[in-house]
Amino acid sequence: MKKLILVISFITGLGVIANAQALSNAAQQKSPEQRAAHITKAIQKQLNLSQDQAQQVNAAFLTQATRMDSLRSNPSGDKKANQLATHSILIGTEKQVLTILNDTQKQQFMTWVKMRKQKRVEKRSAQNPIQ
Repeated sequence: MKKLILVISFITGLGVIANAQALSNAAQQKSPEQRAAHITKAIQKQLNLSQDQAQQVNAAFLTQATRMDSLRSNPSGDKKANQLATHSILIGTEKQVLTILNDTQKQQFMTWVKMRKQKRVEKRSAQNPIQ
């Protein structure tokens, strides 16, 4: 009888821990507004944006984050189409941001974009080492 109670409480405990972990992961998902604000803050620090530029850049990244969330929640059946849509969203945002910046800031922004891409590639290669 004691063993049965012990096994039941162990299984229940595992279920509670798994559920808490799932809720914790869901809580870590940032809203589009939070993601846009985070990127805007990083760019504003890097490029010395004016307040007006920062607002316009934030609006561009908010649109991007909202569209990306929509794409993730309603993917089409075609993986290539999803990749193409994602790519077009990212390129569109990049072009929109470039129209807001001056020439010096444009160069710094493109350097920042290349740096982010490089970090993403390095992170992927570290996660998926070739065997």
